[in-house]
Amino acid sequence: MPQRPKDIPGPDSVSHADLDQTHQEILEYWTEHRMAEARPRELRLPEPGPPPADQD
Repeated sequence: MPQRPKDIPGPDSVSHADLDQTHQEILEYWTEHRMAEARPRELRLPEPGPPPADQD
């Protein structure tokens, strides 16, 4: 299944974010209570397509 190259972020990419908070502010935000209540982001996989053609 073809995949987007890792160095090109897409609209659903979770590997890149523009931050307006410092590292310390982010750590302070994630309290034990918030961590306990957190739920993972729903992952959407691409629809299955035809198998890739053999490349000689």
